[in-house]
Amino acid sequence: MVSEPEVKVATGLTRRIRTILSFSYYSGILVVIRSPGMIIFSSTTPFTLVFFLFVVGGKNYLPIGVIGATISILVSAGLFLGADATTYRIQYKFQDFCVASPVSAVEYLLGLGLGEITFVAPSLAVIIGLYAYLGMINWNFPLVIIIMLFAWVLASALGFFLSTYILQNRSAFTITSLVTTLLTVIPPVFYSITKIPPNLRFLAYLVPTTHLSILIQSMLGLQKYSLGQIELSWATLIAFTVFFLVLATYKARWRQP
Repeated sequence: MVSEPEVKVATGLTRRIRTILSFSYYSGILVVIRSPGMIIFSSTTPFTLVFFLFVVGGKNYLPIGVIGATISILVSAGLFLGADATTYRIQYKFQDFCVASPVSAVEYLLGLGLGEITFVAPSLAVIIGLYAYLGMINWNFPLVIIIMLFAWVLASALGFFLSTYILQNRSAFTITSLVTTLLTVIPPVFYSITKIPPNLRFLAYLVPTTHLSILIQSMLGLQKYSLGQIELSWATLIAFTVFFLVLATYKARWRQP
């Protein structure tokens, strides 16, 4: 016989899941149905960079370029959550409505984050196809999927945190685009960290996307890194993810002044 506390826990969990899925539907699936062009827009930059890498370096540059596109697409999706969340908060006052309801900031974050995945799901399918075409899928690929999840979670948490401090709706896209560029274009994401002079690599190690790239390159056998480097990258990636989640949970301005 199920006890009353267990029923309450199950009911609460069901409500949270329903809330998250509802947010993802209205912020993602419904928007894609009404504006399918958003799918193309969301992945223009990553695939453009892969194309130029192919033109300049040929097929040899494609594997690392595809890894860079993977990271860029997921990080962009997470950070563009910040632009959408800013619009919902300032223009539609939707966040105020959620604050007045039993919805928590984490549920709101996860719902919008899943909604953003809707925009990039076709691009990710193309990316997976390129992994298969280039012979990059091996026994470590499940770990690559886990690393992709880390990329989405940390970027979504950062995007949501930023959205609660952006004061003007028109500034949201500019700020999130700038942060996306700083995280995915400048660091060694579309290229190997070995291209950076040794005395400057410490700067790259300060960026979480560098460790995403190192781990995926290593898992797929494109670059050989020491065990110490792999352990450092895992530890740094986990630390960044936890840090951004803490920021989003406890330091985001969920209740606006």
